[in-house]
Amino acid sequence: MRTLAPMSGVQKISSRRSVQTYLVAVGLIIMGLALGALCVAAWFQGVEPRWSVILFGVLGVYMVFLGVDEGWLSGLEVTPEALRIQSFGRWEEHPLTRFEAVDGLRDILGGGLQLVLIAAQGQALRVPLRRYANAGQLTQALLDALWLKNNDLLTMPRLARRLGQPPFGVFAGKKSRR
Repeated sequence: MRTLAPMSGVQKISSRRSVQTYLVAVGLIIMGLALGALCVAAWFQGVEPRWSVILFGVLGVYMVFLGVDEGWLSGLEVTPEALRIQSFGRWEEHPLTRFEAVDGLRDILGGGLQLVLIAAQGQALRVPLRRYANAGQLTQALLDALWLKNNDLLTMPRLARRLGQPPFGVFAGKKSRR
């Protein structure tokens, strides 16, 4: 088992939202409210079929909730032991010992990086990083923590070319490289 960097002292890296995240969130809320208002107007004008008006009204409400989640109720925390993901205000903790491989994909909704953590049972966990101002630091911290917990961590070539091999010096010392 590898050890934490002696000089690091960092126990947790938390996400920080970027200005773009708030702009996207406000945009989603405005579009959802506009869609909801159009559905109310369509309902009172007697647009048929009614189920389509209801369907688009539900879509508008979902867009509002998605905007609130995107801007204010989501988050990410990386510790040397676990990855915590917050969605719709609820935290989920994922122990890092269960992941065997990591890959990086381009996120189609913003061009940022999306990490894919692959568990022993073939289950994959997507970690979208596009919404965070400190996405680079979160990525390095997560890769360092995974590297500390798994001696045989497989970093896919696409991710290794883009970022290099861990450790990056966030949780593990840079000199302890394999």
